[in-house]
Amino acid sequence: MPSISRRQFLAISATSALTTTAGCQTTSCTPINPGVARWPQARSTALNTNAVPDQPTLTAGGDYWTTTLADDIDITGLVAANNTAVVAGHTPGEHNGILTTVKLDDGASDTTHQLNRRPTGPPALVGSIAVIPVLGDFTDPSTGGLVALDTASWTTTWTHDAAGRPNPPTVADGLLVATSDHGDVTALDASAGDTRWTRTFGDDHQRASIPAPPAVDDDYVYITADGSAAQGIYALDRETGETQWEIPGPNVPEPLVRAGDVVLASYDRYELVAFDAASGERQWSKAIYDGDLFAPVVGHSRVFSADKETVYTLALENGDVHWEQTLDVAGSPLVVGESVVVPTTDRIMGLNIEDGSELWAVSEAFSTGCIPVSRGLLYTSENTVTLRTNCD
Repeated sequence: MPSISRRQFLAISATSALTTTAGCQTTSCTPINPGVARWPQARSTALNTNAVPDQPTLTAGGDYWTTTLADDIDITGLVAANNTAVVAGHTPGEHNGILTTVKLDDGASDTTHQLNRRPTGPPALVGSIAVIPVLGDFTDPSTGGLVALDTASWTTTWTHDAAGRPNPPTVADGLLVATSDHGDVTALDASAGDTRWTRTFGDDHQRASIPAPPAVDDDYVYITADGSAAQGIYALDRETGETQWEIPGPNVPEPLVRAGDVVLASYDRYELVAFDAASGERQWSKAIYDGDLFAPVVGHSRVFSADKETVYTLALENGDVHWEQTLDVAGSPLVVGESVVVPTTDRIMGLNIEDGSELWAVSEAFSTGCIPVSRGLLYTSENTVTLRTNCD
């Protein structure tokens, strides 16, 4: 997997483009320096809370820069840590992909690394190492695994192969948990890739799908499985992988969220349920009448849940509803400071966490990523990455 410079990448692709435009797009706003980022994996932390409640609340702001990738690149995922965003992408119909680092302060991308396997989602960052979920090579695309690349040298640190399509990995301290839609759950050393333990859900006739990245706390790895031989919610011992408790039956396609004393699960239709994290005992539930739930978000002792038509805010302790807001929701919300950011079909909106009132809106169709930095918001649309920051 050779590394190629930005200039070389542009030269070898007739339709390639990687350009940056900087500055505010309105005359009334001077966007401020973005600061740093703390979003190194798909849902911020290993608990899957999708929240940074201790960061400044976002304002309407202005565009700080926009970086455009090649016209034929679809962005697969976006993460960011410190002063660097890492963007994964691929060309539709091709089995390869790219990984690009983008500086937060000016949107510059010095190098683009060419992958010979197609990424399936955002990477997870372990220091300078990006661990990317990828499909198998063109001879066996139904398999997959992880590739760990050091973004400082663009060298492969380790690889891990798995059956089936891999989910984005979950990293907790030095532990990395890899899962796939073919029933594999493997705990690895995050830096070296050595296997600590592995589990397979299902049987010889049918593997169960692990549909989403797990949540990981100090004691357990929380996963969901979907299949005729294994279906439900499972808490696995973090050190051994042995099952500590399970809830047979529910189909939970979205990531579990670990917060407070509970694990939150969005059933495939009509219900958000909280289970005791230590025992699996059911604590409370909320009927969601429109169905098709996104994964919940937790911040400020509140749960923000959404289906495609409504955002709900509930008390983490007992599930009591604080407020509801009708929107055309396109993705899971995220909590930033005292606001909840909601991707909709034609805008990205900031809502007040207290009453759901609109704080600001950006007219931009949501694509594959929307993550905060300390004083702004990174989002993708088609083949572009834009950083929008608060104003002076």
